[in-house]
Amino acid sequence: MERHAVVSAYVEGGWDQVLATVTDLPLPEAIQGLNKLMIHFRWEEKDLTGVIRACEMAERFAGDSADPEVLAGLKAVCFNRAAFCWRGWGDSDVTVSPEMERDAARYAERNIELARRLGKTGVPLGRAEWLVGAFDWASGDAETAAERFDRAAELTAEGDDPLEVVMGRAYAAAARGQDPADLLAQLDAAENGSFYSGQVRSAMQVYGTSAD
Repeated sequence: MERHAVVSAYVEGGWDQVLATVTDLPLPEAIQGLNKLMIHFRWEEKDLTGVIRACEMAERFAGDSADPEVLAGLKAVCFNRAAFCWRGWGDSDVTVSPEMERDAARYAERNIELARRLGKTGVPLGRAEWLVGAFDWASGDAETAAERFDRAAELTAEGDDPLEVVMGRAYAAAARGQDPADLLAQLDAAENGSFYSGQVRSAMQVYGTSAD
């Protein structure tokens, strides 16, 4: 896959070249490119500091824009800024401190605000609810997290991935301190279901519980 121009700018010339490239692009394309750069930093560079810096640049450039394309790009930026700094994944290739996680929580909130502003429903709104719930759980507010996970399951049921719905229910059960073993077994038995059950198990281990 061909690299986005903003990613290439960083690889070839560092942050000065990123700034020059972003300045020359139409604003929606610039925000999209900075989101691509965040993804590059997370998965290629394993550098959360770069993720944070690219996010901050996207925020500055977006400013008070009301352009739906800009807001959609900024929503993606906020989603990734939050998701990349959530300890519940149990990632071993980067280190997310509790402080970094707390700072990222506001981006989960902004993501859902933008989802509503853009009129998102169904799966996109469900994933936004899940992300806020993930940070509620991280903060120790397990009951609010469970309510968010329940809403996420209801909303993602409007999509075409039943396993995502079961995963949401498993998160809700885990956050409530209930045993999600039956739901995890249902996921384990499905083709590619371990992708979903593994996420729940990782989060349970990070936040003080475990599952067989």
